[in-house]
Amino acid sequence: MTHFDKQRLTEIVLYILNKTKGLDYYHVFKVIYFANIAHLAKYGFSMVSDDFCALPDGPVPSILYNCVKGDQYCDKELQSMLDESISKGTDDAYYMLEAKRKSDEIYLSKADIEVLDKSISENANLPYGDLRSKSHGEEWRRAYAQQGRKLMDIVGMAKDGMASDDMIEYIKDNIAVEAALSW
Repeated sequence: MTHFDKQRLTEIVLYILNKTKGLDYYHVFKVIYFANIAHLAKYGFSMVSDDFCALPDGPVPSILYNCVKGDQYCDKELQSMLDESISKGTDDAYYMLEAKRKSDEIYLSKADIEVLDKSISENANLPYGDLRSKSHGEEWRRAYAQQGRKLMDIVGMAKDGMASDDMIEYIKDNIAVEAALSW
């Protein structure tokens, strides 16, 4: 993940927190997930550069998850960006996040804002159980069943986002080009 990708992810989190006036990290992760699959289905590429992993309570953006949870595997640069921008709750409300500043929307496209606003309106206020059930789609089930790191597949997430067959082919072609260029 590049410096720009980390800054962009920080601004996405801030955008969500500013729109919702603060939110628990579980809901933040799911808002990002559903915005990301909507972005994949509509535009053919991910909104965020983070990998999504299938955890028991649903998909999470793995690098962001590690940083928010204070995990030892956290990316230190992203952690610093988040610490400067986001307040974490304490004691009984340790899972709550609040923005320390407004998001810098120069890092967000109109498409990003469109899918984020839709995901916020559909998911930010859902009860935990409903959001958990909603996030356990086909790709989550496939990834969660595998051994080791339960990495979710971009094509599978796009399918869960109701991408058309043409968009799925477009995404597959782009993955093949990226793979060829990475040699």
